[in-house]
Amino acid sequence: MNKQQTPITFWGIGAQKAGTSWLYYNLSKTPGFSIPPVKEFHYFDRDTKYPSPNILSITKTRDRVFSITYLIKAVRAILSSVFRGNFHNIGFFLKWYFSNYNDNWYLSIFNRYSGSKGEITPSYSMLSKDDISKMYNLSPDAKLIFMLRNPVDRAWSHFRHIKKRIKGFKLEDVQEKEIIEFIQSEGQELRSNYLRTIENFTSVFPKEQILVGFYDAIIDSPEQLLEEVVQFITIDEQSNKEFNQKSDEEDLPTKEIVNKSIELDCPPEILNLLKEKYHDMILELANQYGGYFNKWYLETYGKNSVNENNRLQNTIHLN
Repeated sequence: MNKQQTPITFWGIGAQKAGTSWLYYNLSKTPGFSIPPVKEFHYFDRDTKYPSPNILSITKTRDRVFSITYLIKAVRAILSSVFRGNFHNIGFFLKWYFSNYNDNWYLSIFNRYSGSKGEITPSYSMLSKDDISKMYNLSPDAKLIFMLRNPVDRAWSHFRHIKKRIKGFKLEDVQEKEIIEFIQSEGQELRSNYLRTIENFTSVFPKEQILVGFYDAIIDSPEQLLEEVVQFITIDEQSNKEFNQKSDEEDLPTKEIVNKSIELDCPPEILNLLKEKYHDMILELANQYGGYFNKWYLETYGKNSVNENNRLQNTIHLN
């Protein structure tokens, strides 16, 4: 497949609770970008072997349409688009809910859009090399954005995110055993294993097509972070010019918190467990790259790595 036939410009591949919703929200409002109305497709992790929603695991339309719950979701999405006058989204949701899921269907979703286009599914950070190869075969020139957060903070935020669905939830409502089981679960561990994700994706995609961004930069310098991501994804000078012009004319909503978890203090024993669990990985990343990884190591363990690069870069390239 050559570049002219490749409809996907980028993928956001993770990590969960590391700023992917922020990235989706801001790219959807960035000139030159066309983002579908569904953030997480879960196309490449649709196999039930993955501990993820697997929302596309039933590939045949005829096997889905007899579900009342499924039909209600479809009708609500379509009617919402009608009431908002967003007719482009009507076509998207008709194809989303009433098509057979396969590679041709997936590619056809993006053929409806122009400019820089892609999707963001944090669970892609869990993919095996075989499924990453399927991504590459569909769009070998696509750029990959991997948002990272201190894995200790990410894991606790992930737990809080799960519990925010329970109205009035309090930490005393849950036993320590349940928290530990969550921390040790397969899905949680895979989502926090940044070294595995980097190794798997760089074994398939060229390193120069992968950009690592930091959740910390959303707090420290969100405008610059977004600009670096946009410039990495786009090779069109006109798109970059339009982005810079809009940034000058009005503030993009870069500082708005998106999909925030509930506030809960991490119990000391759980915090110590997380610190022990992720020590070696944080140290290895700090030794190799410095920057925010160094900051994580210093703030979490009170120690310095051997890498003296303490410059806090919003993004880093792996090559």
